[in-house]
Amino acid sequence: MMDPMYLPYSGPGPTPYRHIGPGVGPPQGSKLGSYMNRVPGPPVPTTFQEISGKMSGLNLDHGMKLMPRQSGSGMTPVPTSPGFGPPRFSPINPSMGGPGANLYGGSSPNYSRQGPIPNFTAANGVAAARLSPTMRLNAPSPLSNPPPMRPPTAPVTPQPTSEQEAQAAASAAKVTAFSENGTTYFYNPEETLPSQLSTGQVVGNSLLVPNWSAYSGTPSQVAAMKVRNAAPTALQESEAKMEILTRQMIAHTIADPETNQDLPSEVDNFTALCPLEPPVSSPLQKSSTFSYVTTVYKGVNIKTGHHMCLRRIHGYRLVNTKCMGLVEQWKKMTHSNLVTLRQVFTSKSFNDHSMIFVYDYYPGAETLMTRHFNSPLNQHMDPFTGESSRPYSQNKNNLLRQQAALNNTGGLLAEALIWNYIIQLTSALRYIHGAGLACRTLDPTKILVVGKYRLLLNCSGIFDVLTYDPNSSNPMAAMAVYQQEDLVSLGRIVLALACNSFMAIQRENLQQSVELVTSNYSTDLRNLIMYLLTNSQRVKSVNDLMPMVGARFYTALDSVMQRTDSLEQELAREIESGRVFRLLTKLCTVVDRAEFNMDSAWAETGDRYMLKLFRDYLFHQVMEDGRPFLDMSHIITNLNRLDAGIPDMIGLMSRDEQNILVVSYSELKNCLERSFSDIQNAATQKPKLLN
Repeated sequence: MMDPMYLPYSGPGPTPYRHIGPGVGPPQGSKLGSYMNRVPGPPVPTTFQEISGKMSGLNLDHGMKLMPRQSGSGMTPVPTSPGFGPPRFSPINPSMGGPGANLYGGSSPNYSRQGPIPNFTAANGVAAARLSPTMRLNAPSPLSNPPPMRPPTAPVTPQPTSEQEAQAAASAAKVTAFSENGTTYFYNPEETLPSQLSTGQVVGNSLLVPNWSAYSGTPSQVAAMKVRNAAPTALQESEAKMEILTRQMIAHTIADPETNQDLPSEVDNFTALCPLEPPVSSPLQKSSTFSYVTTVYKGVNIKTGHHMCLRRIHGYRLVNTKCMGLVEQWKKMTHSNLVTLRQVFTSKSFNDHSMIFVYDYYPGAETLMTRHFNSPLNQHMDPFTGESSRPYSQNKNNLLRQQAALNNTGGLLAEALIWNYIIQLTSALRYIHGAGLACRTLDPTKILVVGKYRLLLNCSGIFDVLTYDPNSSNPMAAMAVYQQEDLVSLGRIVLALACNSFMAIQRENLQQSVELVTSNYSTDLRNLIMYLLTNSQRVKSVNDLMPMVGARFYTALDSVMQRTDSLEQELAREIESGRVFRLLTKLCTVVDRAEFNMDSAWAETGDRYMLKLFRDYLFHQVMEDGRPFLDMSHIITNLNRLDAGIPDMIGLMSRDEQNILVVSYSELKNCLERSFSDIQNAATQKPKLLN
């Protein structure tokens, strides 16, 4: 006969936990016993006892299976049943179908079996109940039906079938019975789906919005975009991550104190200075752009902790502060292709009068000169003989030799890349000129390249301070002239990019360079270069370049959007990693705490004991031969279920293998929230004064 069965208590208060263990209940004084006695419940109603009495008459001839004898166990086969519970939810694990899969996903049981459970042991002595979830789901092969339990000569008394007994018991309990493959399920038909899925919110009459978050996978548009690209998916994903990690490494680089002994420890509000450019050969070597000795450092703002870029102008004494009006205008300029000026101040920390310009810092950025014009073929030397520049009659021949070598090796840049640069540079110039200012530093050594194709105009506002004329009645009157110079500088940069050589922008080589552009690129690119470099009587404007750019702007916009989708996909993954990390932080804060509020047994009782068993279920699984079961998907899946608080059931077993708790993920989540809230409240309390 079957062991007595009991309906769980369903009154108000916390949901009880189904207990399966030896004897009538847990041992007095045990961890589980202290937890089970925490909230006493009312006595079992008499109607349930009547149901148990009627159910006890069920025999083993209908749908019952025997566990096979385990080798070396010495135990007789014990009849088992797949489990009791209505098929409310489909199992989360697709490999688990049908009833009885409720320990690791699926429906929650309404009944639990009370009584001792044999400790079935594998051939090597490892308890089967502590096997990994995959091994535990493999049910043993059933044996033949057992012999009759009454003598053949005994009188046969007609008895109702098990289905009739189950229907009678269900009618007494006012529930519905459903039998399938020898297993009877009891459930309440009035229980609706929204009340079962208590982890969401009902919106309207047809939508159920969850109150939890989970990674939804790679979007289809990103997956299709990766297929179109030539690089493998793993390489593309790691490329973005390695780029970010490289930038972080560069941002935390410090200067060698032995070789940089002259660096001050602090400059105004900045500390931890680190040179960003190689040291010059001579301390008197002036910049070809500013005609002053300059040095670039990386520093950390003491007040904000931000990494900033400091450009120092050596030996400059500010005699008039009226130029700070232009500095304030530059500090308000914010554009995606412009390095923003943040602060300007004078300093004597370097034992001289220095002018410091503070800009945003972009780790890992390189100049346009370094990216495209520092190859051996782009030096101002004859690539064939290595000699220096010769008179004009031979410079022309050198240029032709260089371009021929570039054509043979595929050294010319793609036209799409050049147009991408043009769009970014004209966008920044349009913004600067629209504000009534001029860049004045449109030089390949002052244009930064971040990542693959992003350009940034750097060193803005320096010339406005260095060349400020205090005697001028209207300093802004010269801005129109400076803006025209910006357009000429833009034409020279585009011509140098098209010819992939700085020799192309020399006056004596312009004709040959234009012929090279005409033979290798489109007419629009040639017309743009000629418009910028040709002297004309009317004033030029950056807006006149828009018709030449034309529909190429949409191509650049499409590439930016695709890049945004890829980065958002990587961000979604990292958000989920942060969510799981916060959940693990809460769990580790609660579990195995030495003491709490002068209670050394706090972590071993109540909710904390159940969380400890869940921690063992996550990380301490073993296989049938005793080897550790390491499966990251098992850990992540169960942490996501805990975070969502789904009503699926899970079986937790004590370390001594004497007790099993069958609880839901929602109950575990409530236990975790309550325990962590207690710790938070204790941490935020004011300290008690000791007399």
